[in-house]
Amino acid sequence: MLREPLAPDRCVSYRRVSTVDQADSGYGLDAQRDAISAFVKREGLGLIESFEDPGVSGTVPLEDRPGLSQALVCAMTKGAGVLVVARHDRLARDTLIALLIERSFANAGIRILYADSSNGESDADKFTRTILHAAAEQGKRDVVRRLAVGRQVKAAMKPGSYIGGRPPYGYRAQGNELVIAPTEAELVKRIFTLARDGRSIREIAARLDDDDPTRRWHRTAVERILSRDIYMRERPGRIVDARLWHAARRALAQRSRGPAHGCDSADQH
Repeated sequence: MLREPLAPDRCVSYRRVSTVDQADSGYGLDAQRDAISAFVKREGLGLIESFEDPGVSGTVPLEDRPGLSQALVCAMTKGAGVLVVARHDRLARDTLIALLIERSFANAGIRILYADSSNGESDADKFTRTILHAAAEQGKRDVVRRLAVGRQVKAAMKPGSYIGGRPPYGYRAQGNELVIAPTEAELVKRIFTLARDGRSIREIAARLDDDDPTRRWHRTAVERILSRDIYMRERPGRIVDARLWHAARRALAQRSRGPAHGCDSADQH
């Protein structure tokens, strides 16, 4: 890979949003772009290129984020010494993931600057960044818990009703109800079948990518589908037989315990 000397006044930017983040504060891609633009102008930086990961969880590592991975490559090849992010929770909402991403960029000689922070380099500043990453992680847990409680209360009022939010993959909203989306439902069945037959979450995602190159399947999306018991419920509509659901879960649990499959343990809960 050909590299230009890294310049501290040249930067690339990164934006990320997930469904939970949108529900949390409305700090979407446009708002992040505005914050980054103001920061870049204020700091006198030259923005080379912008990258984004829409709909990607803040708990996903660097290697599974196309936008962030491209930002790293672009910065290295075009001589940008800085990556600008709107705020800490846009980089990650998992403390360890955030620190590992920062280390990957630091190892390449690239600083990560946050538009809402002072970005100092003293020991106290580094400690503060770690605290802010931890706060972002806790914030995600609080939002998920609050949304779950609200939906449980609404669902208790009318079992099987659609209570808003993004429908689980395999279903679509029809008025106040969820109904099966046939094409997606077939993919859900295939995912559970592959899991039952001993495929890891990583292998299932790769198989789906091969079948449909127009869409990329992240491991987190596959894992989310395999963790939901809604697919075997009578309401809103059974997609997967209960025996298949439990067989798939047992196969995944066995893989996570087996010493021969240690490399796949990160795919599990």
